[in-house]
Amino acid sequence: MARATRAKPAPKEPTPESIPSTTPPLPEATSNPPKLFILPKDTSSDARIVTLDNPAASTPSRYYFCPSKGFYEFSRIAAPKKACRSWLITSQEVKTSENEKSKELEEPGKQDDSEAGLGSGYTTKNADLFLATPVDLLFLILPALAPKSAKEEKQHFLALDDYTDMLSASSQHWKTLLAQHPSLKLMLERKMRTLCDTVDAGVETMYRISHAKLLAILVKKAERMVQNSLPPSMEEKFVKSALDIPVMSIRREDSTLSAVSESGTSTPAADSQASTTAEAESQATDITTPDKAEVPAKPSLQTPEGIPHLLRLRTALSYLTSSYLPPSLVSTITTLLSTPTSPIDFTPLTAHLSTIAKLKSEAAALRSISDNISRKRQFECNEDKIAEREEKKRKKEEEDRKKKSESLGVKKLRKVDTTGMKKMSAFFSVKPKAK
Repeated sequence: MARATRAKPAPKEPTPESIPSTTPPLPEATSNPPKLFILPKDTSSDARIVTLDNPAASTPSRYYFCPSKGFYEFSRIAAPKKACRSWLITSQEVKTSENEKSKELEEPGKQDDSEAGLGSGYTTKNADLFLATPVDLLFLILPALAPKSAKEEKQHFLALDDYTDMLSASSQHWKTLLAQHPSLKLMLERKMRTLCDTVDAGVETMYRISHAKLLAILVKKAERMVQNSLPPSMEEKFVKSALDIPVMSIRREDSTLSAVSESGTSTPAADSQASTTAEAESQATDITTPDKAEVPAKPSLQTPEGIPHLLRLRTALSYLTSSYLPPSLVSTITTLLSTPTSPIDFTPLTAHLSTIAKLKSEAAALRSISDNISRKRQFECNEDKIAEREEKKRKKEEEDRKKKSESLGVKKLRKVDTTGMKKMSAFFSVKPKAK
């Protein structure tokens, strides 16, 4: 007799969790991740990134210095906060031609360098890009030339070495640059001559900042900005929206009194007043109020030809003064722009903008009145609806109260079919008189 044997269970397949991973783990995030910079071409080998004081904020900022091309500032370009972006930075050059890649792979013993290079790359969490753009050396030396506060009016003539000592004291990098690059001192001297009033003290020239010369330089830079056209965002926000003239609207409401006859034809209100009392009984007067008609009026103000150009110039000057001038010079330059000696007369622009502001306030007042009227009418309509609902509710409560007060016999009589039956009042009617 054969003995029954149990079959051995099949070996379990390893789960993905139990298989050891051969992929090396990702390194931990660093507190000082690398950044991506776009630098100018054909710069000197001595070019470097330095830390200097920002002229407007008086805080340390990064600049790119080239002995032959001058200074560059870094503009940060970032992706929107809602968009998830990152940079993959590698030391290998990515191949763009598929034919070259296939030819290299066909060679025996040749490894794909692009795949090998990806393992030694770096992924940045933030997709920020720092673009180096030229900045005038004039703005970087303004903190040494400008007064310490706006109340300090007296400015003394000083030698060039005194100003360079002030710059060296403000930043260690200024001291290093002036010591290593003699050409930088010559560049400083040329800028000082265009910006300052000078006096000769023997063999040495003394310098003092001139607000009029600074204003002339700013106006020339602003005109160049306007000539090359402002960025679309600045044009839309500071020029187009500021010159938008509000369209004044006329709300017209006509109320007509008409008489509607039984046949459906309508007659003027004067005919209804002259009609007789019998006709008035067969006719009903109706007041019809058509919907509001909003008729846009023509703009009451036209923009003169030179106003947009003046507004662009003022926008460019405002950007330059707020971004590159020390706070002690901003009020001085703003005051000079409003004086008769200013190189640009902004009086027509100021008058035009004040007229636009007045029109906007009038339009806002009309809109507020219109909104109040519409809300009042809506409230009146709501009151009528509320009164109607309350009347229906009152009637329903009265009917319910009457039903509750009825006796049981009356309730049963309600269910009796009285079709063809005479009413009780028919038995008690008055007998007609005999003829």
